Amino acid sequence: MWEIYAYHNSDSLFGIFNAIAAIMASGTYLSAIAAVAFCGFVAAMVAYMFAPEKLQGWKWIGSVVLVYGVLFVPRVSVGIVDKTGGTPVKVVANVPFGMAALGGLTSSIGNSITELFETAFQVIPGAAALPAELAYQQNGLMFGSRLLQETRRTSLPDPAVRTDLINFVGNCTAFDIADGTISPTVFSTSADLWTTMASTNPARFSIVTSGTGVTTTTCDQVYASINARLPAQLTDLTVRLGQRLNPTLSSLAAQSAVVNQIPQAYIRSQIATASATAADLIRQNALINAINDSGEMGCQRINDPSCMMLATGRASAVASQNAAWINGAKIAEQALPVVRNVAEAACYAVFPLLVLLLFLSSGRTTVLMLAGYATALISIQLWPPLFAILNYMASIYAQMDQAAAAEVGGGVKALSLQTASPIYSNAVSAQAVVSYLVVGIPMLAYSLANRLVNFGTTLVGGLSGLQSMIGNASAAAAAGNASMGNLTMDQRVVSPSTSNPWVSRSQDAQGNWWTQDGTGRRAVSLLKNEGITSHQVSARVSQSDVESAARTATSAAADAVSANTSRAAVLTEALNRARQQTSSSRSSAGQSLSGYQEVSRAAEQLSSETKRIAAETGYSEDQVASALLRFSAMPSAYGVGGGASVEKRYGVSLSEAEKSILDHSNATSYRAARSFGDRASSDRSFLNSLSVEGRAGASLASSLATTTSRAETAEQRYTEALARSKEIRNAHEQGLSYTRDLAADPANSAAIVEYEQAAERYRGSPQALAAHMSTMLGNMSFTTTKFTSGAALPTSFPDVHAAHEAGAQRPEVGIAVGSARARNDAAVRRGSLNNVPSSPGAGVPGQAEMPAATSLGDTRPDLLDAAQFRADVDTSAAGQERSNRSTRDSFDERHEIDRSRGGVTTHKSMTGRAITQVKDDVETTVEDATAAARRAMADARARAAQSPLQKDIDATPEVPPMRPSSGRRGPGKR
Repeated sequence: MWEIYAYHNSDSLFGIFNAIAAIMASGTYLSAIAAVAFCGFVAAMVAYMFAPEKLQGWKWIGSVVLVYGVLFVPRVSVGIVDKTGGTPVKVVANVPFGMAALGGLTSSIGNSITELFETAFQVIPGAAALPAELAYQQNGLMFGSRLLQETRRTSLPDPAVRTDLINFVGNCTAFDIADGTISPTVFSTSADLWTTMASTNPARFSIVTSGTGVTTTTCDQVYASINARLPAQLTDLTVRLGQRLNPTLSSLAAQSAVVNQIPQAYIRSQIATASATAADLIRQNALINAINDSGEMGCQRINDPSCMMLATGRASAVASQNAAWINGAKIAEQALPVVRNVAEAACYAVFPLLVLLLFLSSGRTTVLMLAGYATALISIQLWPPLFAILNYMASIYAQMDQAAAAEVGGGVKALSLQTASPIYSNAVSAQAVVSYLVVGIPMLAYSLANRLVNFGTTLVGGLSGLQSMIGNASAAAAAGNASMGNLTMDQRVVSPSTSNPWVSRSQDAQGNWWTQDGTGRRAVSLLKNEGITSHQVSARVSQSDVESAARTATSAAADAVSANTSRAAVLTEALNRARQQTSSSRSSAGQSLSGYQEVSRAAEQLSSETKRIAAETGYSEDQVASALLRFSAMPSAYGVGGGASVEKRYGVSLSEAEKSILDHSNATSYRAARSFGDRASSDRSFLNSLSVEGRAGASLASSLATTTSRAETAEQRYTEALARSKEIRNAHEQGLSYTRDLAADPANSAAIVEYEQAAERYRGSPQALAAHMSTMLGNMSFTTTKFTSGAALPTSFPDVHAAHEAGAQRPEVGIAVGSARARNDAAVRRGSLNNVPSSPGAGVPGQAEMPAATSLGDTRPDLLDAAQFRADVDTSAAGQERSNRSTRDSFDERHEIDRSRGGVTTHKSMTGRAITQVKDDVETTVEDATAAARRAMADARARAAQSPLQKDIDATPEVPPMRPSSGRRGPGKR
């Protein structure tokens, strides 16, 4: 029985050999052999007929006999031996002898060499020996580094125990280190952290999670509780690591194997002593990870965002640094071994095809094909010994690096908090370096099997990937580029180097982005269209707006002065009446009819001021009272310079008398005039008393109310107009404007697409595009929202219907259209066109007002009836027809158009016109080309005349001829 040695692929090889045995024993395959043999026989016979001396036919017969009788017909059994697992040998019967012999010989050679190297590496004396647990044939490449990497990632599987441990570190151990109960140096370098943490203060408290809930107890009791639950957790971790590192073994076998493998990996790297067990090492790694997690959880407990960001940044930096190395390590662990197994299975699977090809060959060609097939098998079987050599060398160097990383001082090496991170990084980097060397193993194996062709180039080529990585990293470092601390989670980016943690940015349901800073200020970035088309609406204050506002203010000022003048005249009359009435009486209803004591007192005060000012200025009391009451709404008008203030405010010119009166007034005068004006205008008893004193009194009371209301309204309008004028003038001076881009509004997205389509359609003609855009702008109508009167448009259908009903009931629109038209037609028939009847007035019932018609002149005759009117129309139509026919005949004559056949034809030859056009184009092209050639020749001659060579030739004198005049040699010359 021939043996085939498998590395993690015994099942696939078992299937391949069974399939080949079934294929080569089937009748279909025998039919294929017969067909191929017949083709080979015909080819050999033809070759023998043309060159019998080369014996091609006999060579082919000999080759077929040997292939069929030696490689195909004999059947043997093949045993597939799994070198990396515990499965028994799998036997496959009825395998062709040729396939079994070639595969068995090459596999035995490769296995023997691999076992020799593995055995030799294990018996080497000293620290250079490789333990059997770390051999390539059992566990693959760099198994020791993979063990360190896997154990460094371990954490307690039970969440309750892990939570209690993290809380114990934060609530007990951290304070024990702070108060000196545990030395920080001893803690950071301890190879047994759990024993060191036993010295805790029983006066502190932490929590314990159990089946009944969470309880708070002292630190020593928490330690005892965790210590009692740790062994079960370590056993569970050991089972998981065993199944992960030994997937081909059963659960119990994997656990038993990993118990011996973990200590060997740590002992060979001098990280642990010979007395260390797998449980101790797993517990130490789990505690280191729990302590690191406790530090990060402390940041979260104290709500320190910067601490959390730094912790996340450190973790991200380590992951980023090791990402490429871990990916390379995966190549060393899985990719290339899988490639080797696939290549081996493919070589075995093509054996039936090889047999068919051998039936078409003969002599030396047959031998070369078999040699090539054997070379491929040998090169594949050389991978395991080369992998074994690489595994040994890389493991030795990795052990040295890991031993150096485990140094804690004084020659002591241990797995502690100080050395955990360097040990993990060295394990990952060692696997990464090996992954780049593994890439060169296939080429090296093929070069060895192929008579060492290109051996040196192949050996060095495996380092190209490592050199590329070093070059890229060095270039980035030289440029000063570094990346670390980047964390991306869902749609949230936390990066302390690029954004402020106090600034938040969110998007609402309308697609708008809101940004808020730490002080509460908010800014919005609206959703908008973006493109090369812009449709803007601008508004700004122009000079005409300023002038219009100034005119409005001037008009309002004139109205205010006029209203105050009218009010002053009425108040003056009321003042005279108040002086005449000094007694009061009451009606039967108990109301005062003529007393109004308050108005009388105000009138007396005003009279006193008028008398004083009249005495000082020499004007009459009525003039003084009129002037004082006219400007009672303006306090600044009273006093020295009051007249100038009035002229400045209202823009009017006062008389000298008014200026003098206002200059001699004071604040008392203002209060008296204002008090009398307000009381006389608003006191109901005074107004009622005036109303009952006859028609003159009633008229005065009505005038008081009317003029006061008008004066107040005019003053308010003037104040608003003046303020509006100032605002418009300031806006114009500052250049304020408002611009809105309608193309950016998302509601106009369809219009923007239409703009772009039009631009694409008229891309070659900017003028056409401008005309199209002008048409689009002309077709737009902005919907009004107010009537010219200021009333708003209806906002609902009931409002529209109500407005329609109200308008339909108006008499000017409810006319009889038919009867009005009949009357108008009758009027036209009865009258002459140059005597157009006048338009009906607006007051005619049932008929709307018509616009006045203008005279049509005397050039047209009078049309007294419909027949004459019709004749005139027919005459005009006949004249227009003659004019059109003359124009058409002239056009037909010029273009030789014939309309006799019911259509439009022309006697001009379009082909002749096209030929003439082509001829003209050719002549024009030839003339342009000739002119261009002449210009080019002239330019070339000019450049040649200015060249240094031509200048030297022109400057050189003419050289005389150097030969005799006869052109023959002289006598005596040979």
